[in-house]
Amino acid sequence: MDGYLTLDDPLAAYDTITAEVATLARTVTPQRLGGATPCEGWTVRRLLCHLAFINDRYATLAEGAPIPEDEPGYADPVAAFGEHAARARAAFGRPGYLTEVAPTPIGPQPGAVTVQHVVNELTTHGWDLARALGTSTDVAPGLAPRVLASWRSFLDGLPRDGEPFGPERPAPASATEADRLAAYLGRDAG
Repeated sequence: MDGYLTLDDPLAAYDTITAEVATLARTVTPQRLGGATPCEGWTVRRLLCHLAFINDRYATLAEGAPIPEDEPGYADPVAAFGEHAARARAAFGRPGYLTEVAPTPIGPQPGAVTVQHVVNELTTHGWDLARALGTSTDVAPGLAPRVLASWRSFLDGLPRDGEPFGPERPAPASATEADRLAAYLGRDAG
């Protein structure tokens, strides 16, 4: 997983992407929760619940507790995202966490790999949320190229049949860095 790590400062990257996703999430009105997203079969509510669960799951992992496997349907996914992001940030910021090797869903990894993975997930799904809301998809422009490099190191050469990522698609010439990331992961960035 050496190539998977692309962030010089994983905690600063985490802070950046959680702030961007939280800003997007706060714009979601109750009327938009049932709207479609680029994630096939997912509504905006389901996507927001997934974003909250990513933080919940990896905060729990960083705290040393057994990780939840089942994704809850949070009553208020926007609030849940904020609560779990704060909890994850506290756990990730614990002295020594970034270099400690601990169990993860993909085997024992240093904490920095866990934070990189969360940043990758939040950047990817932040693009999905921006697209679903019809806002700018220029999500985390300073992070998106490094997240793309990280996903490439992890996924290149692996079969991609749509779960969770489809085959790479072309990105338009005017694509943002986040659009290129989305296209690499099989989303229609056109």
